[in-house]
Amino acid sequence: MKHLMMIFLLSIFGCTGCSAPHEHTPASSEVATVAYINDVPVDEREFQLFLNDVKAQTAGYFKQTYNADDSASFWTTSFQGEVPMEKAKQLALDRLKEVKVQQILAQQYGLLTDYSYSTFRDNWLRENERREQAVKNHQVIYGPKQYEERGYYTYLFSNLVLKVKAVFKEKTVPKGGDSASGGLTEDQQQRALDASYAEQVKQLVETAQVRIVDHVFQQMSVQ
Repeated sequence: MKHLMMIFLLSIFGCTGCSAPHEHTPASSEVATVAYINDVPVDEREFQLFLNDVKAQTAGYFKQTYNADDSASFWTTSFQGEVPMEKAKQLALDRLKEVKVQQILAQQYGLLTDYSYSTFRDNWLRENERREQAVKNHQVIYGPKQYEERGYYTYLFSNLVLKVKAVFKEKTVPKGGDSASGGLTEDQQQRALDASYAEQVKQLVETAQVRIVDHVFQQMSVQ
């Protein structure tokens, strides 16, 4: 699970960029659902973010395991029964499970009411418009002048996890000051909390129910 947190912190919710489109996607446009995780729909645009994230990891795995190099046919070639595209999709889905169970936990804690990807994109575009206007008005802004989509997703999610862990601590750590902490230092207490939270997330991931929308899932590809 330490690996999980590193993915989130280095990758909405970090990698941040300096450019982003200013056009809003029309509200009426159809966006396909790739899967449902505990009945929460996964937007194809969100899935694509994670699918792109695992491209290098997948290619590295097939290079190391089968000495396979990237080529025009690489992603659809079977290597002893393993197909790179299918491997990448499964890795992306596994990462998304880790995100979704924590978003659901945040909702249960009253920290989040709407975590749809359409709402995220609206917020992302508005934030970039705000930053653009602030720069024009010579106002101070913190962070990049413009967030890339992936960077803003990671920024929001990493902050959300901090809030979730704070509530998790209130609900799980016994009250009573030093006597309840068993004489642990503050750093040791934090590491114990991180381990306890990671175990909770692991259990939620293991019991998560996933339903694939097959015809959409099959059409997804790395970019």
